Amino acid sequence: GLEASKVICRKFLWSIGMKFFIMVTSLIANSNSLSNTAPKKKLSGILFDIDGTLVNSDPLHQAVFREMLLEQDGFNNNTPISEEFFRKNIAGRQNALIMADFFPEWPIEKREEWSIQKEARFREVAAASLMDRKMPGLDELKAWIEENDIPRAAVTNAPRLNAEAMIDGIKYGSFFQTLIIGDECERAKPDPCPYLTACKNLNLDPSECIVFEDSPSGARAGVAAGAAVIGILSGQEESTLLKAGCSFVVKDFSDLKLWDYLKSRH
Repeated sequence: GLEASKVICRKFLWSIGMKFFIMVTSLIANSNSLSNTAPKKKLSGILFDIDGTLVNSDPLHQAVFREMLLEQDGFNNNTPISEEFFRKNIAGRQNALIMADFFPEWPIEKREEWSIQKEARFREVAAASLMDRKMPGLDELKAWIEENDIPRAAVTNAPRLNAEAMIDGIKYGSFFQTLIIGDECERAKPDPCPYLTACKNLNLDPSECIVFEDSPSGARAGVAAGAAVIGILSGQEESTLLKAGCSFVVKDFSDLKLWDYLKSRH
């Protein structure tokens, strides 16, 4: 009687429970399968940093900073800055922030004048070697972008004179459809403002764009703008760029991993 009814009831509930479990796990599996095979968001635009991304210019910047900072008595205990110091405190950052950190006691006018002299010295040093320092694979990527008519911009914290000198120095003056300068925006990188400005100028959705960056500051800006950021290993450690939010990192533009990704997005 009663015991037999309880057994039947338990078996019925167990059967219902198993069917529910199978149904749920099947739905999860199907969902995962769909997400794995779903197309990635379309590629509508490509945004490039300049220093260390288009051109391997960081060694030149480091050399000029080292030379000029040694002239400032007492800075860094009168010892030349190291590559690690450059990566951590200078690479990819806006000059105004660098100078405020290095010489907080200086008036703003003096910091600005020092920065102007530093950048003039950089342009002088870089003028003869820009073509040789162009990032490997860049010409092939340029041709692919032009062939597929993909909108593109250069977005940098470098001063305009530097940016134009580097772009012209590698013969890319007519390639970029807009050039965004951090100092000319409301806020420079690592704020997303420069990348958002580029997207606005080109009428692009940031989530449909790829950003190429070589510095943590720039990578954070691209991620905050909502774009997928690909790190270029021209100066920073891979772990540093991944920590800053890069989706993945490549040595340069000839990396096969990059080309597989581009083709999957386009």
